[in-house]
Amino acid sequence: MEDFEAQLARAAAPDTRDVLGAIGLVDQTLTTPTGTTLYHHACGRQSLDADAPPLDADSTVSLGSAGKFLTHIAALQLVEHGLVGLDDPVSTLLPELDALPLISRSSPFAARPPATKITLRHLLTHTSGLSTHDDPAVQSYLAAGGAMPTPAPDAHPIVRATSLPLTFNPGTGFAYGHSIHWAQLLVARAAPSGNFIRHMQTHVFDVLNMRTATFGPRDREDVWHRRLRMVERAAADGSLVEADDATQGLTCSVRDVGAALADLLAPAPRLLSRRDLVDLLFEPQFAAGSGALRDLRGEKDNYAFCAGRDNYAFCAGRDDYAFCAGRMGDGGEELGVNWSAAGLVVEDDVLRLSGMPRGTVAWEGMPNVMWAVNREKGVAAFFATQLVPNGDERANRLAVAFMRGAWGTFGSS
Repeated sequence: MEDFEAQLARAAAPDTRDVLGAIGLVDQTLTTPTGTTLYHHACGRQSLDADAPPLDADSTVSLGSAGKFLTHIAALQLVEHGLVGLDDPVSTLLPELDALPLISRSSPFAARPPATKITLRHLLTHTSGLSTHDDPAVQSYLAAGGAMPTPAPDAHPIVRATSLPLTFNPGTGFAYGHSIHWAQLLVARAAPSGNFIRHMQTHVFDVLNMRTATFGPRDREDVWHRRLRMVERAAADGSLVEADDATQGLTCSVRDVGAALADLLAPAPRLLSRRDLVDLLFEPQFAAGSGALRDLRGEKDNYAFCAGRDNYAFCAGRDDYAFCAGRMGDGGEELGVNWSAAGLVVEDDVLRLSGMPRGTVAWEGMPNVMWAVNREKGVAAFFATQLVPNGDERANRLAVAFMRGAWGTFGSS
């Protein structure tokens, strides 16, 4: 890990400030259900102030999309208790989805009812057909005069914000979009508490003793006071400026993230007891030759942060984007990745830049954070800085250096 620590020290130095600070944590659960911290390293301070407290494992960070796997686990808990069917239409709980038309991906962008219904499995694997407002198909549909769905004025905020036309029949493609928000709404409506945040607190955070985990960091002085401040790289000179408005959503200490990742690997996970549901979080879900696998591998920018973004280390002298985001050799072969109900699954022997071995599941989040777990090796790794926008190349160099060192040092067994 010396290479990572040296790079991080340079990046966080006051005269460099590529990042404000960063933290790396490696847990293992080969012998103990609660996990053991194999490695922890932090460098930098909580804010741009020269006298700000130094970072440590109890510093808090916003996770962004890196926290989606916890929402997915909450939904699978409802499956485990018979409240939701994994492959049943979710329209019984989310009837608003029946109002979303399917649009073609090419002209004339006609709208029609989808051929299949959306299931929870579709939501958890981003195969629901739900995309985003800036999806090219949605934009072309609107430009051609297509009408957007019109939820009722008193509809739930998620319904009002994410009711978009489907861009493919559920189960036939992959689009990293608003499926997560509808999964949250499903948990809220199916959970006995009738409240998403309350269910997460009682059935996820409390179970794992994640005392700092919260969706409202500004309302928790203990969390807000310990946060690594969010910063943004100024476009002109690359210097850092505070961007604290971006500190929102699921936030917790690095140590608490380790507890969540350790539970994924535990011999008897506390959050889920059904082995088939735990397997969904680890096993590839897209069949060879499927539209979903084609879409996943075709949109390399989705997973470029996990694979390595730029021409750092092994990329010297090669095409930056194609090699790092999805090509593994001079022949230009496709990167072997798939998708589970938790994140990206490595199917190659190793992701050459980040060093993640076969079977590793990994994902990243908006403020340049990344986690990775490998069930066979019993190791989980987490890297965090707090920098926007997402996919920053300098932050990614650190994340990749950390992951490569972590898997080379602790994942070689």
